[in-house]
Amino acid sequence: MDNRWIRKTLQKAEPYVVPAISESIVINANESPYTIFDFPEVRRDYEKRFVRFRSCRYPDPYAEELRLALSGYMGCEPGEILVGNGGDEIIGLTVNTFINPGDTVLTHWPTFDMYGIDAVMIGGREVRVPDEDGFVRNAAAYRRKVEEVQPKLTVICNPNNPTGHVWSLAEVESIAAAAKNPLLVDEAYMEFAAADSAVSLIHKYDNLIVLRTLSKSFGLAGYRIGYAVANKEMIKALSLMKPAYNVNAMSQLVGLVAMDNRDKILAYTIPRITAARRYLAEKLRTLPDVAVYDSAANFILIRVPDGAAAVNALSAADIAVRSYKTEALKNCLRLTVTTNETADRIITALRKEYSHA
Repeated sequence: MDNRWIRKTLQKAEPYVVPAISESIVINANESPYTIFDFPEVRRDYEKRFVRFRSCRYPDPYAEELRLALSGYMGCEPGEILVGNGGDEIIGLTVNTFINPGDTVLTHWPTFDMYGIDAVMIGGREVRVPDEDGFVRNAAAYRRKVEEVQPKLTVICNPNNPTGHVWSLAEVESIAAAAKNPLLVDEAYMEFAAADSAVSLIHKYDNLIVLRTLSKSFGLAGYRIGYAVANKEMIKALSLMKPAYNVNAMSQLVGLVAMDNRDKILAYTIPRITAARRYLAEKLRTLPDVAVYDSAANFILIRVPDGAAAVNALSAADIAVRSYKTEALKNCLRLTVTTNETADRIITALRKEYSHA
């Protein structure tokens, strides 16, 4: 194929590749160890709804029933929510709605790759503000950069992926107040954090978009249900780029089941995952020469003496983890928090590796 046919901003791009997994214990994508169908009453609720499911019909273009249910969860109006095909689509819609070629997207670094990838793909540029030692972000420094650059889009990942660092609502608001252009606050992991959501600020700051998802705390990664929360005018703007039927009917159905049973689901899963996070962190800190970074999410970032060797040791123990090529995350691994049993297997594998070093 003639490469010149491809849009210029894509000609040198590489596709985002998800590595193949051969291990049976998968802790590389921050997936929940729980599914909503673990609850018999939730499963019965789903089965009753599925009997009426019409696969021959196109899905509701704006997922109105799910919008209504999510608005009850978020404490906002249905018109202040846009449902997307996962959080990735919300990021893509945001970037494509606001970024022109040459525009700047400001991120703290390291963070989730897709903000910068989406911007560069359409001719934007990413400006990064590096974390301080220990992967701690400085909110005052970030605010100053916003004031200096006034990027077309500012991004905050809170809690941050992959570091787990969390900013308080006051710190997030200080940045929202400084930004003259749109601000995207990605709260994919907020249910695991002892922090207040920026959703409470959407009426105060008309430039604010808050991203949430059902993939993590609700264990619905396979159904791809993300959503944006913002004022109604912002939601209308994001809808300009939305495909007509972006969220399939089955995902909408399952999302409704999750929302109608949310108190039961979260009361079970969140305490267990946060307890498992503490357990894993304590065990990791017993290993020699391993830096363990505090996390408010459902994962823990560590830095080991030899990242490749640690990945191989865990793979030999049938465990798949996330590692990184970027210099900022050299020899770092991100470990999804699941159960204490998995934590013990991680520690055993790493301790065995270090005993041979």
